[in-house]
Formats: sequence, C-alpha cells, structure tokens
Amino acid sequence: MLFGVHLADAAIYLLLIGILGLAVSRRNQVLKLQTEIVRKQGEEIQLTHAALNAHAMVCLTEPDGTITSVNENFAKKYGYSRSELAGTPVSRIYRDGMNDPVFSEIGKALTSGRIWTGESEEIASDGSKLFMRCTVVPMIDDQGRHTRTVAIRTDNSEFHRAEKARFLKDLLDHLQDEVYIFDTKSLKMVYANLNAISKSGWEGIDLQQKTIIDADRNMDERLFRLHVLPLINGEKAVVSIDVKRGEVLGEISTRLYTGDDGQTLFVSILRDNTERMKTENARMESVSVVSHELRTPLTSIKGALRLLNSGTLGSFDDKSQSILDIAVRNTERLLLVVDDILDLEKIRAGKMEFEKASVDLVNFLDDVVAMNKGYGDEHGVEFEFQSELTTAYADIAAERMMQVFSNLLSNAVKYSPSDGAVRVKLAKDGNFWRISVSDEGPGIPESDRKAVFESFSQLESHDGKKRKGTGLGLTISQKIINAHDGIVDFTSEVGKGTTFFVKLPISTSLNEPDRKASDMTEGLSDVA
Repeated sequence: MLFGVHLADAAIYLLLIGILGLAVSRRNQVLKLQTEIVRKQGEEIQLTHAALNAHAMVCLTEPDGTITSVNENFAKKYGYSRSELAGTPVSRIYRDGMNDPVFSEIGKALTSGRIWTGESEEIASDGSKLFMRCTVVPMIDDQGRHTRTVAIRTDNSEFHRAEKARFLKDLLDHLQDEVYIFDTKSLKMVYANLNAISKSGWEGIDLQQKTIIDADRNMDERLFRLHVLPLINGEKAVVSIDVKRGEVLGEISTRLYTGDDGQTLFVSILRDNTERMKTENARMESVSVVSHELRTPLTSIKGALRLLNSGTLGSFDDKSQSILDIAVRNTERLLLVVDDILDLEKIRAGKMEFEKASVDLVNFLDDVVAMNKGYGDEHGVEFEFQSELTTAYADIAAERMMQVFSNLLSNAVKYSPSDGAVRVKLAKDGNFWRISVSDEGPGIPESDRKAVFESFSQLESHDGKKRKGTGLGLTISQKIINAHDGIVDFTSEVGKGTTFFVKLPISTSLNEPDRKASDMTEGLSDVA
C-alpha cells in the first residue's frame, strides 16, 4: 500500500514538473515575442522619425510658444540656423506675428487640448512667403496639463505657385489682346495666349519650335532687336510701336521680365486700336481741314501786319505799335500751331516723305547750332557743341532732323535761365550715335514722364513760369525719330535741369556719304 502511495506521489510530482516546464517555455516564448514587438516598434519609431526628418519640418515649442528645438529641415526652409531659432517665439515665422489670425486660431485649439490641422502662410528669414500644411499637436501629461507642442509642417508653396500659374495662364489665354512671351537671346517662344496663337496661324503647332519673328512674315529680326535694345540697356522700361496687320491697326508694347531663376524674357502685348485710331484719325482730319482753311488767311494777315510793322505805310505811336507787335507775335504763333498740326497729320497719314541720305552729324549739328544761335542770343542763352568725333555718318532726312533738333534746342533755351548755357553733345553709343541736348532749367518730375510726348501737352513748369509752345513739337519729333529707327527720351532732375537725347543708327554707308540709304523703317511697322 505504501509503495502505491509513493508511486502516486511521484506521478503528481512529474506532472507538476511537466506543467512548470510548459509554463516556463510559454513564458520564454511570450518574452521573446514581446522583445520582438518592442524591437519592431523601435524600428518603426526610428523609421517614422527618419521619414519626418527627411520630408517634413518638425518644431517643438513650450506651451507659451517658445521654440525649444527644430529639425534641420525646418531651419533650412526658413533660412535660420537651429541655434538662432531656439529660445525665440514661434510667432516670428507668421506673417503678422502674434496678431496673425492663423497663429491665434492655433493658440485657441491648443488651449482647449485639440489638435490643429490646416494651412498657414508663413515668412522665411529673407521675407519670402511660404505656404505650409501644418499639424500642431499638444502633449498632455497625466494631470491633463499642456506640457509641450509638436508641430509638423510640409511645404505647400509649389502647389500654390502652380495654382497661381494656372490661374494667370487661364486669365491670359482668354484676353482679347495678343500676348507673346519669349526668350531675350534666342527669341524662342515660351508662351502665347489663344488669340496670339490664332492670329499667328500657330494652331496645332508646337509653340517652342517658333520664335517671335515667325509671328508675322513681314518681321525683320535685325530691326526688332534694334527696337528692343533700350530694354536690354536699361534705358527704357517699355518700348512701343504702331503696327498694321491687314485691316487691323494696333500698338505693340514690350517689356523685359526677369524670372526667379534669372531667365530674362520679353513680354509683348499687341492691342487692337483700330476703332480708336479711326476716331483719332477722324478728329485729326477735321482739325487738319480747319488748319488748311486757316493757313491761307493767316498767311495774308501775317504779311499785312509785317508790312504795317515795317514802317513802309507810315509810323505809329507807341501804344499802337505795342498792339501791332502783339498782333504780329500771335499771328506767327497761330501759324506755327497750324504748321505743326499739318505736319502731325501728314506723319499719321503716312504722307510725310523722308528722303534719307548719309549725313555727317558733326557738320550737321554745327549747322543746327548756328541756325538757332539767334534764338539763344535773344534769350541770353549760349550754345556749346562738344564732340570728340571728327565724322559721324547717319542715314537721315536732313530737313526733318533739323526740325527735331531745332525743337529740342528751342525748348532747352525756353527753360534755361538767362545767361545760362545749353550743351549739345555727340558720342558713339554701341550701334548708335547719341546726341544730347542739356539745359539748366527747372527739370521735369518723373510723374510727368508719360505726358511729355503726348499731343498738345503743356506741362506745368516746376519754377511756375509760363512758356509758349504748341504742345506738338515733341510729339512730332518723336515720330520723326521713330521713322529713322531711332530713340528719343530724356533724363531729368528737378531743380537741376533736363537732358533730352536722340539715338540714331550708325550709317550702313560710311564710305558713300552721298548715297541715299534705304528706308530702315520698312518691315519694322509690321512687328507683331
């Protein structure tokens, strides 16, 4: 019996050992599994951290918004070092600082313990805009206290730029004006709106295979490059030219644009001015008809007054002579106005002839100064002509160019102080001759720049003095210079004086002074 009891005890003992061994084995398996889980979680955390550092901007802040740390991506994107940001308020990166509406909205969410997700417009150290997609998470301890904030950002700026570009493209595509954007060096097309593509016959064609010269068969690349040269040289912000395409009359304005990548582009806009030009031409025709009708009687009146003024028919008392002098001056002024109106009408109608020949500008300007010396002496103003050149040939219509420079010199005299000087200079400037006329007058404010070459423009002088003039001289001068493929413009400093300058292409017939140059304007008027 006793032996049987021992056997039973041994069996129970063995069973207990087996159960214990199984428990230990299972415990080891559980520990091994837990270890593997912890290892994988650690790897996941490391991968998550690496991914965040690689693709996102991470910023840790105190509850009061003080930055404690940022990752390298954050510092690089905002243009700071990590040490520069540590200890500073996070509000510095928001557009309006602590008053920024998004910053205030995030603050309210964090105060209530909520996660905030949304988009924010923020500012880098150089002032550039950044559009960020943000998730801001408050870290809460066991007592429910906000101990720290984690903000994770991804840059959404490229998306915004793409959306803006799409919006602008859609806007430009449907403009009634023709819009051409092309490279300044190669002239290859970068963009043309729908109207430009249609009018140029480029539908169904790869735009980048075209240059702006392909926009119109009448275009001349050399003349076009001369036309836009003032933009390249920084002399002008915009250049314009009147054009005709079939029955359409228009104006092309071209500007220089520099992109963020440093690429320089020309932006040309062709505006259909057919209706406006018809209205303006009708108005000018009416004015010219009146001017023609006025010229004959005014000429007769002028002749009669001069005869009276000469004393041939007898002398007048002082009071009568004074009235007669006023009548003579006003008659001469009226005739000048009539002549200017008729000249302008001729130019606009394309009826003014430009018989060009290769002319030496050194001798020509000597003649200009000599012819206008009497007017200068009358006002107590001297002319000074300076040039280091011995010869300087340009293809010009001498009579019309004399009209231009006589106008510039007489204007300079009118605005010069008594005992002042008007300086005329001639120099070479690249492919051009540059002739400048400088006075010591009151100057022209920049705000009046656009009005200087407008018809009938009479600017109010900075010194308050009234000057006589038709208001057409500079308008006519500009059109004559344009017909010579030249440039006329001015620089001025209020209170110190003004310099008008004309740039004329250097003659292509230097060895044939008497040969008539070809009309360089042919083709340029059809630039599209």
